[in-house]
Amino acid sequence: MSERSRPAVLISVVAVTFLLVATAAAIVVTQHLRDEGPVVSSIRWKTRPGPRYRVCFYLTRGDTVQVEMVDASGQLVRVLAPAQPLNGGDAKADAHCFGWDGRDADGTPVPPGVYRVRFELKNADRVATSGEHLNIRAKQGGPS
Repeated sequence: MSERSRPAVLISVVAVTFLLVATAAAIVVTQHLRDEGPVVSSIRWKTRPGPRYRVCFYLTRGDTVQVEMVDASGQLVRVLAPAQPLNGGDAKADAHCFGWDGRDADGTPVPPGVYRVRFELKNADRVATSGEHLNIRAKQGGPS
């Protein structure tokens, strides 16, 4: 090996070593997050005349949470509850419920479509969007 190629080989070895260590660290962090399990669970939608909707859920552990409605593309529709401390637990008394009148942040009724609830968990430094969704349909006889 020539004197000129040694720095290039050394740089390559250092770069590959760094990438391997970074990949291993990412795997460890990801596995740790998986082991923690879900943060939000048992999400349930209730529909009431009006139209009015109510979403209820449990937290596996306490956190400061902002609850938001998002559309099918993940765009924020409305903040249902600004960031506030919520307790964790799975007893009926531990459920957190928030109402929604089917309107966006400007007070305009949302168009028919699929809507989900998104949770910004400040302490866990996570954002979770529910798999459960609310499907708002057009009224019979015309658009809603």
